[in-house]
Amino acid sequence: MLMRRLQACADMITKGNIVCDVGTDHAYLAVELLKQNKCNHVIASDIGEGPLQAAEKTLVHAGLKNKATLLLCDGLQAVPQKDVTDVVIAGMGGETIVHILSNCKWIKNNVNLILQPMTKASVLRQWLSENGYNILQEKVVRETKFYYTILKAVYDGKEHNYTQLQLALGVIDWKEKISLEYGKFCLAQWEKLAEQLKQSNQILEEKYRILISELKEKIIF
Repeated sequence: MLMRRLQACADMITKGNIVCDVGTDHAYLAVELLKQNKCNHVIASDIGEGPLQAAEKTLVHAGLKNKATLLLCDGLQAVPQKDVTDVVIAGMGGETIVHILSNCKWIKNNVNLILQPMTKASVLRQWLSENGYNILQEKVVRETKFYYTILKAVYDGKEHNYTQLQLALGVIDWKEKISLEYGKFCLAQWEKLAEQLKQSNQILEEKYRILISELKEKIIF
């Protein structure tokens, strides 16, 4: 069984042809995509030889090695464009994901991007909005005490102007229970932070106060 954040990534793929799993590690997601018939073939890439060897063992054990291509490379640099319909980048920082995406041109050719940043998600959303990528969907999941957001984006060549709240927390559906839980968690964190900034940084405090006000409008208590 996949971790919730990886299952959420799998759920966002709607029957692709070839899916590229960047930073595949043990290839758990790659195996599940094939088992769930989410794609016909998987390209599993990783920058480290050790993780890629572990990925091969997982695929062999699952009897799916013949449906996978293993690539030792940095991000998408050695990944061929042909027939790739979806690219998944999960478990990395937002800035690292931006680096990977900005160094690949063919992802603009109607490729679905499923992205799960561990940190700096706002940096990733800002880059997407400024570089012609539309966030089609975003989900919140919780694993143990941590919340994660998973987004699906595609290039359409337009600049998308998301609100500061959307950049900070995601383009999420506030009607969903998990989104409300996430919102309440962030609200508590921001209120504490705003109080701490009162004496040290009033400009930053004001920015958080504005975000707090916008967030309160979204949350139904």
